[in-house]
Amino acid sequence: MRFPKLLLSLVSALALPACALAQANVNENQTTYIYVDANIGSDVNPGTQALPFLTIGKAAAKAKSNNVNGIGTKVLINPGTYREILNMSQTYMQTAAPITFEASQTGTAIIAGSDVFTGWAPGTSNPSVYSHSWSYHFGACSIPSGWPTGFAPVVQRSEMIFVNGMPLTQVMSFSLMRSGTFYIDETSNAVQIWPAPGTNMSSAVVEVAVRPQTLSVNGRTNMVFRGLVFEHATSCINQNGANVGSSTNILLDSIQANWNNWGGLGISSSNLVTVKNSVANHNGGVGFAVFQTKNALYQFNETDYNNWRGAMGAFYDWGMGGAKLFQTHNIIVDRMYAYRNQAQGLWFDTDNKNITITNARLAENSFNNLQLEANEGPISLMNSSICSGAAGMYVINTAKLTATGNTFYNNGGTGKFQAQIYLAGKSGGRQETDWETGQTYLIYTDGTVLQNNIFEDVGPGQFVFATYIGGNDWTTFAGSLSSNNNFWFDSSNTKKFFLPGGKLADLTGWQGNTGEDLASTWATNAQPASCVVPAPTFTDFSVKLDNRTYAMSGAKATIKLWVNSFGSGTVSLAVAGLPSGVTASYSQNSLISGAPVLTLTASSAAINQTVPITIIANSGSRVHTVSVNVHIVPSTTVAAVQAPTNLQATLN
Repeated sequence: MRFPKLLLSLVSALALPACALAQANVNENQTTYIYVDANIGSDVNPGTQALPFLTIGKAAAKAKSNNVNGIGTKVLINPGTYREILNMSQTYMQTAAPITFEASQTGTAIIAGSDVFTGWAPGTSNPSVYSHSWSYHFGACSIPSGWPTGFAPVVQRSEMIFVNGMPLTQVMSFSLMRSGTFYIDETSNAVQIWPAPGTNMSSAVVEVAVRPQTLSVNGRTNMVFRGLVFEHATSCINQNGANVGSSTNILLDSIQANWNNWGGLGISSSNLVTVKNSVANHNGGVGFAVFQTKNALYQFNETDYNNWRGAMGAFYDWGMGGAKLFQTHNIIVDRMYAYRNQAQGLWFDTDNKNITITNARLAENSFNNLQLEANEGPISLMNSSICSGAAGMYVINTAKLTATGNTFYNNGGTGKFQAQIYLAGKSGGRQETDWETGQTYLIYTDGTVLQNNIFEDVGPGQFVFATYIGGNDWTTFAGSLSSNNNFWFDSSNTKKFFLPGGKLADLTGWQGNTGEDLASTWATNAQPASCVVPAPTFTDFSVKLDNRTYAMSGAKATIKLWVNSFGSGTVSLAVAGLPSGVTASYSQNSLISGAPVLTLTASSAAINQTVPITIIANSGSRVHTVSVNVHIVPSTTVAAVQAPTNLQATLN
């Protein structure tokens, strides 16, 4: 399955801000070339164009050797699938001589974490299910320190299987299997798959992910990676399939990091990095991840449909989404496109400063399109479109934020803490430490500037502005706010500013409360073209739940779902794992898109216990599952048991 970039048709002549650019600048003046060809090469060859190497690993070893001798090298990789890892670790006596790894044709040199499995045997009880021996015992991925627990075990798995390029969905028991799924039985050393109807297994290509990384760069300088595809890595929670760490002056151009189990492309502890013209789609956790990195340029990249693995346990809000930047300094994000991620679209989390975001398009992400959390700033957001997400811009204890010339359109209306702009935060400020200097900050949301923006509600339950903070936190925000020449609008009601204490105000009330927006207008605007999500090259759908854990009250539990078909057609819903004495019913079990409700009802025969249940959704040959825990309270014990209310997902 290949994913040509949607963003190529969107190139514009928009200029970057007039600040000094922080980016890589590699002088690709190499005169020594090495060639690699997965189809006709051999590692006993000299690596010339006529006699290329077979593996990228052989070429990498030769390039390292050249570098030690001060010789720059360009490795040209011919079309093919390379089932290996490109490992560029630090070496003794390495020099500044540049090294480039480049696809001879962009997007055709695929470095895969998967191997092809052959010899699948049809089952005797169900000939649609095929089995194969299984020698890989990956087990459950460790949960990172400080992360929440209590989500379904499937989130901690890392196995992936693709049949003729189509991903199968992992289930945790043989009884859950159906068309479009697979099951790993580590006890019996076997794997079962149930491919789509009509699949010819005698000729089908079955790719099974077996390697945790496809790219590992550590301690290097002056390197370029261009036109390569990194896919199918069995990356665990908060780990990336392709990773660059502790490196300087690194350029990644026209890279694809797709269908990795957790992270797509990660940059950590590095300086002077450019990532441009690249795509990180359909990863199980996060598309682009950045940690403790400074002086970086992310330009003209796209990240869509990520966090499918987290979504299998209703786990949306931690280290996943389109792009997450954690402790980054002096970063420019220009023309970032983040669509339909099952988490945040673009997230700056903790100790980010000197950040510029310009010409971004963030739309239809299941959580906040843009989240700014615990940042000392300054952060500048300019000329961007933020549309149709759970929240538009979600601001948590972030200082020195300037937003100018942006459109916030049709965000919110699907849950709590949602609006075109939502102000949240820890009461009394949030203390964070600068990872470079060691300086400690007590961060309030203060010094906010809102100029020449559009904030427009479209659907029910939306607000142009909302907050739950109050007291000194609100006084600090409102007293330091500079806001003017904005357009605010909601066609259903003028009182769409949700202020402290639950007070609803119109524009006049907002002006009186803050002393700002005196030259702003309550007026409608047409939906901007930049809010329209391009048609995907891989059609899929999503199912989102409001919580990971539920408890019955009155012998009933209600689970609200949000189904988005994204053009994939009708989605059918079922449920599995119900214990004895519990029944289930959907308000709608077949729909295109919408918010159906699943009601679980316990009879007197039920047992008071907490059990996992699995929601199963399918559309065509695609299957998605979401597993959650439910505390069952039988009807005979309702009067004697104080059933807790539904637990809300905890924000990081």
